[in-house]
Amino acid sequence: MNVRSIIRLSWQAIARNPVRTVMTILGVTWGIMAFMILMAYGDGFSRAMHIGMSYLGDQVVVVWNGQTSKQAGGLKAGRALRMEKRDVDLVRANAPLIRQASGEVFRRYKIQYGQRYTTAGIRAVSACYEKIRGMYLADGRFFTPEEERQMARVVVLGHDLKEQLFSQMPAVGREVKIRGIRFRVVGVLRKKISISNYFQPDDRSAMIPIETMAVMTDTRYLSVMVWQPVAGQFETAAERQFFQIMAERHHFDPADDKAFDLNRFSELQSIIDGFTGAINITVLLVGVITLCIGGVGVMNIMLLSVRSRRREIGTLRALGAKRRHVLVQFLCETFILTLAGGATGYLLASLVAWLIGGIPFLSNIFQDTSGQGDIYLIITIPAFIISLTVLGGISLLFGAWPARQAAHLDPIEALRYE
Repeated sequence: MNVRSIIRLSWQAIARNPVRTVMTILGVTWGIMAFMILMAYGDGFSRAMHIGMSYLGDQVVVVWNGQTSKQAGGLKAGRALRMEKRDVDLVRANAPLIRQASGEVFRRYKIQYGQRYTTAGIRAVSACYEKIRGMYLADGRFFTPEEERQMARVVVLGHDLKEQLFSQMPAVGREVKIRGIRFRVVGVLRKKISISNYFQPDDRSAMIPIETMAVMTDTRYLSVMVWQPVAGQFETAAERQFFQIMAERHHFDPADDKAFDLNRFSELQSIIDGFTGAINITVLLVGVITLCIGGVGVMNIMLLSVRSRRREIGTLRALGAKRRHVLVQFLCETFILTLAGGATGYLLASLVAWLIGGIPFLSNIFQDTSGQGDIYLIITIPAFIISLTVLGGISLLFGAWPARQAAHLDPIEALRYE
C-alpha cells in the first residue's frame, strides 16, 4: 500500500462513521478553543501590565537626595546630600552611558482657570523629561528646550487636572494661573494608567520648565533627578558613572551607594516580568491539561473505532496489508480529525474572543474610559500554530495506542469477529 491509498482509506473510514467523526472533532475543538482562549488571556494580561509600565518611563532611574554612610576626605558619615541644578549639567556632560537627564523640582500650588481652581502638583522639569518619563500627549505638545531657556510661562496639564479645570472644553491655547502667575497651556497628557508613580500621579500634575519655576520659588536644590541609560544592559555601568561624578562634586566615597537613593525602572520591570511570567506559565499548564483531556477523548473514540472495525482490519490484513500500513492508517485518521478540530477550534476561539472584547482591568482601576488598560483576548496565528502542534503531538501520542492495537490484531480472529 502506498501513501495515497492509506490517505484514501482514512478518508473513507472517516466518512463512514459520521457520529464518531463529529464526536472526535468536537473533543479536539474544545481543547484547541480552551487552550487558545487561555493563551490569549495570558498575552492580554501581559500587554496590559506592560502598558502600565510604559507610562512610568523607559528604563528611567529616579534619584532621591540622601546622606552619606561612609567617611570620605575627612568628612564624617551621615552628612545630608542635596542635588542641585548644576549637577544635572555635570551628568549630561560627563556620563556617556546616560542618554539624557532632567532635574525635577516638585511643589504643590494653587492652579486656577476662571472660577475653577484646585491644588495640584507642579513638576518643574527639563524638555527631555517628556521622553524619559513617558509623557504621551492627547492634545498639543510638550514645551521645547528653547522655551525652557527663555523661561517661557507654558504648562502641560495632566489628564485629570485638565478635566477638573476645563471639563470637556479644549485647554490648549488657554491660560491658567499657577500661584497667581499666568501660564499658557501648550499640551494635555493622555490618560495615564501608570502602575507606579512618585510624589503624586501625573494625571493630577502640571509640568512647567524648570527655569520658569525660579520665578515662584528657589530652585537651587532638586527634589529628584531622573535619567535614562543609553540601553538597559548599561544601567549598572551608568550608575557607577553617576556616583563617580556626584562623589567628586559632593565629596563622598563613590562606593557609598547610600549617598543617593535610586528607584530603578528595571527593578519594577523584573517584578512585573516575574508576575506575568508566573501567570503565563499557569495558563499554559492549565491549557496543556485541557489539551490532554481532548487527547484522551480522541484515544477513547479511536479505541472504540478499532473494536467496531475488526472485520475491516482483518480484511485489509488478509489482502496483504502489513502491520505498518494499518498503524499509519489509524494515525492518519487521528491527524485528519485533529486538523479539522483545530481549524474549528480556531474559528470558535476567535468568535468567543470577539464577543468578549475587553475584560476590565487597569482601565477600571484608573477610571479610564478609553479601555487601553483592559485585557484583550487577541487570537494570534502563532498561538494557533503552537496549540495545534501541541494538540497534534498529544493526539498522535494518545492515538498511537489504538493504532498499535489495530496493527497487532490477528487477521483470522478479526475476520471471525461479529
